[in-house]
Amino acid sequence: MFLVIGYFIGGTFPPSNFTGAAKESNVVIQQQPQQVQQQTVKFQIPSFAPSKGSDSAQFNIVEFGDYQCPFCEKFFQQVEPHIKQDYIDTGKVKFYFLDFQFLGPDSETLGQGAWCANDQGKYYDYHDYVYSHQGQENSGWATPDKVKTLAANILELDLQKFNSCLDSKKYETLVQQLTGLGKKLGVSGTPVVFIGNDQKGYISVVGAQPYDVFKQVIDKQMS
Repeated sequence: MFLVIGYFIGGTFPPSNFTGAAKESNVVIQQQPQQVQQQTVKFQIPSFAPSKGSDSAQFNIVEFGDYQCPFCEKFFQQVEPHIKQDYIDTGKVKFYFLDFQFLGPDSETLGQGAWCANDQGKYYDYHDYVYSHQGQENSGWATPDKVKTLAANILELDLQKFNSCLDSKKYETLVQQLTGLGKKLGVSGTPVVFIGNDQKGYISVVGAQPYDVFKQVIDKQMS
């Protein structure tokens, strides 16, 4: 039995499963044994969402994450490299990261920054750099000015265009809409990863689980 570890909005999961401690007034760290949701759901990945992997891949892995979430950073560091090696680089799956930015204003700024980087084809360069240099949650490490400083380290990014985009809040509504999509799918915290495709539907894995948990679900969906 594995323990699910991640950030969740208080009150969303059954109280009987809660064994964590309060993080903020509306956020808790939660642990529960049911890390894989067996019931499939169906949804359309937004057509504008960039992906990692081959366009011919038959299956998708869709992570809803918050750029401030330390458990998302753990998924990025400890799980995603294995998924990349075994499934993305081999052309079996496409990987998508979608916003579920709920931990505060800095999260929303970071999410908007990703889409400003995407204007220049640098969505995953930004994604990877931010998770490789994540600061402490809501410590002020991701104010607009500091996000601009982070972005300055992304190779071949036109910083003037990025800064102008971020200042305009061009993607504020988009980040909110993607977070809303996650809520409609039952997401209440991060990370939550959906595995499947349009035909079979998606099974979700909740929390920063060990790679073996994800591998079992991926292989089951692909069988």
